[in-house]
Amino acid sequence: MKVILMKDVTKLGLRGKVIDVADSYAVNVLIPKGMVIQATPAEIAKWKQKEDGVKKKKELETNTFVQLLDKLQKEPIIISGKKHTDGHLFAQIKETDIVDAIFNSTKLSVDPKQIIIGGQIKNLGLHKVKIKQGDKIGEVFINIK
Repeated sequence: MKVILMKDVTKLGLRGKVIDVADSYAVNVLIPKGMVIQATPAEIAKWKQKEDGVKKKKELETNTFVQLLDKLQKEPIIISGKKHTDGHLFAQIKETDIVDAIFNSTKLSVDPKQIIIGGQIKNLGLHKVKIKQGDKIGEVFINIK
């Protein structure tokens, strides 16, 4: 029986691959566990359409990420915080503060999980922060005033 793998299955293959397996193995083990679906022409077409949509979405996210990095690398993000007279902040700057500042300056949203802060930011001045999207990582500066 021809089936489409819905998950990566050890010794069978990766997700999305069309393979041949014994009818009894497919019906008794793989299909009940949700690991495969039968590879009819309609299911294959539906699967390819879904995969094309996922690829387009990833391309769009990558293009948006590149645009965001271009905007952010031109000038640093400015964040205002409550500070002591000696130049230290009352509270450290967190990922959510950076996300809010990015949205206010570019109107593009970033997930706080995409922000990588090297250490604690508790001082005024320029700080380097990394932003990641998939396997791409870009560096931007934030200016704490």
